[in-house]
Amino acid sequence: MNIKKVVGKTAFLGLLFCASSTALANEPATDLSTHFSLYAQSPTLAMDFTVVNQLLHAGVINMGRSTRSWAANVRPSTGTRMRHNLDSATDNETNRFFYENLKEEQKKIVKLRKNLESIPTETPLHLYTQEQQLAYWLNLYNVSVINEIAKLYPVENLQKYLASEPSFFNKKLLNVNNVSISLNDIQYDILPSLYKDEALIIYGLYQGYRGSPNIRKKAYTGENVLSALKDNAEEFINSNRGTQFNGKKHTVRVSHFYHQNRVFFPNFQNDLKKHLLEYSDKSISEKIANSKELVTNIKNYRTADIYGTFRHYEGSVATSPLDQKSKMTHAQLIKMRELMRVRAINLGGGSVTVTDIETEDN
Repeated sequence: MNIKKVVGKTAFLGLLFCASSTALANEPATDLSTHFSLYAQSPTLAMDFTVVNQLLHAGVINMGRSTRSWAANVRPSTGTRMRHNLDSATDNETNRFFYENLKEEQKKIVKLRKNLESIPTETPLHLYTQEQQLAYWLNLYNVSVINEIAKLYPVENLQKYLASEPSFFNKKLLNVNNVSISLNDIQYDILPSLYKDEALIIYGLYQGYRGSPNIRKKAYTGENVLSALKDNAEEFINSNRGTQFNGKKHTVRVSHFYHQNRVFFPNFQNDLKKHLLEYSDKSISEKIANSKELVTNIKNYRTADIYGTFRHYEGSVATSPLDQKSKMTHAQLIKMRELMRVRAINLGGGSVTVTDIETEDN
C-alpha cells in the first residue's frame, strides 16, 4: 500500500462540513428513557449522513478481520533496555483512525457534531423508525468520541480519560432537542429504551482504544445499521480483543468491554455466554460452549491511531522524526509497516512494501 496516499486521505477532511451550531442551555432533568423512546413504524423520511461518510472514509483504515496473529515488538536500533509496552495479542487489531493529522480539523468536526445535534430540531426524532434513530444516535456518539480524542491527542493511553471523574463520557457534551445529553446517557439510557434487550448496540459505540469494537468506514443508516452491528459483533468476538483461550482450563478470557456493558447482560455469565455463541465461528464456539467461567480481563486502552503516539527511545535519548517529509520516528515507521503487512494479510492480500517514506534504513 502507498503510505503517502493513505496518509494523504486526511487532506480531504478540509473539504468537509458546513453546519450551524446550537447553544447549550440549562434544562431541568429529563427522563431520557421515555423522552426519546417513540418511533415510527415504517420509514417515510430519510436522514442524510453524507458528511459523516466523508469523515470516516478519509479518517479510517480498515484492518480487516483478525487472524489472531500477535504483533511484533518494536526494537530500538541501538542498545537500550527501554521498551514500549504493548499487548502483542491485540495491538495489531481493530480499525485505526488518523488522529495524527486531525488536530487542525477539529473545529470542523465540532461543526459536524453540531449539525447532527440539530437534526431533531428540524424534524422530530419520533417521525423516524427505530433503525433510523439507532443509526442517528450511533453516528452522533461516534463523531463526539472522535472529537473528544482529537482534543486530547496526542495521548497514548485512554484509560484514565474513560474512568476518571468526570470522564468525557459523563459530561453533558451534547444538546439534542433542547436536552443536555452525555455519551453515557446515549449508551445506558436512550439506546436501551429504544432497542430493549438488544446487546448488539454496544458494537456500534466507538471507544477510541485498541481493545474496543471497530469504527467503520461508513456511517450507520436505517438500512444498514443492524447488519453492520452484526458484522462488528462477529469481528470482535472472533478476535483476540474479544476472546482468548490461554487462561485456566474451562475458562474463556473475554474483553473488559463486556464488564463495562454488563447492564446489557443481566445474568452476566449465562447471558454473555449465549451472546458469544450466537456470533462465534466454528473455531471457538465449542470452547465457549464447554467453558465454565468467562473472565473479563482482556484490556488494551492504547489509542487506536495509525503509527502510535509514543516517541521512541534509542540509546536512552528520545529520537526526533527521521525527516521532515514523513514526520515519523524509527519506531513509528516500523509500526506503520507492520500495520500495513497485517492489513494485507487480513484482507486476503500478499505482502506490502513501503517505498514512499524516506528513512535512514532505506
